[in-house]
This record gives sequence, structure tokens and C-alpha cells, in this order.
Amino acid sequence: MDRRDGKGLAQLLHELGKLEGLRWIRLLYCYPSYFSEDLIDEIANNPKPAPIPPPQVCKYIDIPLQHIANMTLLGMNRPPQAHTLALLHKLRERIPALALRTTFISGFPGEAEAEHRELVDFCSTFKFERMGCFQYSEEDGTPAAELPEQLPAEVREARRDELISLQQRVGEEWAKTHVGQELEVLVDGFTEDGEIYGRTQWDAPDIDPIVFLTMDDGSPLAPLDVGQLRRCRVVGTSLFDLEAVPVE
Repeated sequence: MDRRDGKGLAQLLHELGKLEGLRWIRLLYCYPSYFSEDLIDEIANNPKPAPIPPPQVCKYIDIPLQHIANMTLLGMNRPPQAHTLALLHKLRERIPALALRTTFISGFPGEAEAEHRELVDFCSTFKFERMGCFQYSEEDGTPAAELPEQLPAEVREARRDELISLQQRVGEEWAKTHVGQELEVLVDGFTEDGEIYGRTQWDAPDIDPIVFLTMDDGSPLAPLDVGQLRRCRVVGTSLFDLEAVPVE
């Protein structure tokens, strides 16, 4: 939460970074209009070196963009494309090892085929590390429900499916880039088959991929405590999930 006494989110993150026992701080649902230079610097430079591992602002930012075509953004009352593109490229340039998550809405009223293609082309080129897409649904009492040019449900669904299929390929490619790397993994729980799984700093709970933990020979691990952080070596992938072996 941001404060309303003149101190912004960057200052809040800085103060949280002084707390003992806190390891990961994750930013979710960040509106693109409110990124300051101080906030970007705080994400990029936290943690700072210390004898004891300090709290870390996860190199993961969730920004719900909703669309990229200007006419659709105008109908959604969202910031224009130029602002969004400048911010996204700035974040990628300034924050090392950043994973960007976003969500898009397909089939918004009046979304032309050309605007949908613009969104698909953008996602194909920019390659978000994490992305979700929902088809537009009318909600009674909302301004969008009163707009003309409501698209047929099958068009909304087809456009959503195209974006999801694209992101599955992007996610699989990004997962493969981590094979051989050592990453910090937070133990989250156990599958029905007893497999231990967790997540990296680039994975929010419930919505992002997971990491399956095993021994080098593929045999099950001894039980680990949920909430434990373990250094692990990535040895493979399963679609966009990772397979890893603890190294400590």
C-alpha cells in the first residue's frame, strides 16, 4: 500500500528493506501512470549487499496494461500507447533480470481486427515473461456495457485463445533459458503425488508457473518446510514450469 502523507511507494520499499526476517517483497497490480524514477531505482537496487541476506524487492512487476492499441486504450480510459511503451522499455533497461507480468482484455467493444492484430504483434515482439488474457465480459452498470459495437462472444473467445497460445510459447522459451542456473526457490507445498514444489522471485502464487524439486537422480526429496528458501539448480523444464535440484 502507498502512503498518503507525502511519502511514496519508493520510500515505503526502502523502509521495508530495513526489516529483519523479511526476504521477498512483491509488487502487484502497479498502475502504469504512477512509476517514479525513485521507485524504479528502489526496485533495481534492492537488495543492497549485507552480511545477512536483506529483504529483496522481487525483480517482478505486475502491470495490468489491458491493451496496446490507442483507440482501444481510449475506450478503456487507459494511458496512451506511447506512455506505456516508454515505461516498459525503461523498466527492462533499468532493472536487471526483471520479469514483467501483465494482463490483456480481448474483444473490448469496438476492438477492430487491426487493433487485435496490433496487440498480437506487440506481444510477439516484446515477449512478456508472464502474461494473462481475459475475454471482455459485460458487467451491468459499467460504462463499457453501454458502448456500441459489442463483439460476438465467439470473436472475443477466439482472440483471447490466440493470445494465450502465443504466451504459452513465449513462456516455454523463457523457462528454457534458466536451465543450468542456480535460483532461490520458496517452498510452497506438495502435490497430490507428494512432489515438493515452490516458486522463484518471478512467480506470484496461484497465477504463475512453479518449480518442481527433486534429487539429481529424479528420486523424491526428503520433506522440506513450507516457507523455506532453498538455493536450487534448474535441471529441466515441463512446459513453462521448472525442474530443479537443491544445492545446499
